[in-house]
Amino acid sequence: MSVIMGAIAPHGDEIVEELVGELDDESRKLAEAMEILADRVFLKDPDVIVVATPHNLRIYGHLAVITTRYASGTWIGEKGEISVSIICDRDFAWSIYREAIDARLPIVAVNFGAADGEFSNMPLDWGTVIPLWFIKKRYEAAGKETPKTIIVTPTREIPWEKLVRFGEIIHYISQRYNKRIVFIASADQGHSHDPKGPYGYDKASEEYDKFIVDIVRDNRLERLLELDPKFVERAKPDSLWQMLILYGAMKNTNLRNTLCIYGCPTYYGMLVAVFE
Repeated sequence: MSVIMGAIAPHGDEIVEELVGELDDESRKLAEAMEILADRVFLKDPDVIVVATPHNLRIYGHLAVITTRYASGTWIGEKGEISVSIICDRDFAWSIYREAIDARLPIVAVNFGAADGEFSNMPLDWGTVIPLWFIKKRYEAAGKETPKTIIVTPTREIPWEKLVRFGEIIHYISQRYNKRIVFIASADQGHSHDPKGPYGYDKASEEYDKFIVDIVRDNRLERLLELDPKFVERAKPDSLWQMLILYGAMKNTNLRNTLCIYGCPTYYGMLVAVFE
């Protein structure tokens, strides 16, 4: 088997009714798109879900793959909280790590708490909890357990080509071990859309987000490598690095974009995209 589906999923509170209460129209549109994404994941029946998040461990100059037995987390919003607990595919995670080491990528394998058992449990960040919350609800509605999951974290300090190579390794390992993989890039787009936001305003966010939407719809994620780092810094996304891994994971597949919904209900842009 191989990577059978790719996705870009936002992780903003604004799209989770359980966190913020009533959603505005733009947030509702994004939440409904996430429900479609979750339904597509469910229908694909993957063996493993791989989530690349920018908000878990940030190890300077190194990728990380989480090798705990479990992972769990709670995210608290203004109106409520949501919780996710998952079982990790440790063997698959270690296989990714060893292959990445052989490819001379800067990567670490990370455990947390105990060496094994119930206390080998990595805390989940909002970049994993929010996308997995939508998926968890879809599986619960069908009376099923969420598939085993692997969490990987990118680094912004290594060359972008190495992030693409890491994605290729994930695809290669999925083929070697006959795993059906859904790869999710947890990603919010430009963060400088609003002069009142924490990053202020820069037109680069609008330009960056338009570029991303265009290349997603055109199935041209390789164009991520054309971006100017100085332009990216002005746009303030947290998406580029996970999407580079996604590009690598899908590079040698026939996956094509089937869903692309963009919105900007707050100071940062959000994109829900599915490749099947």
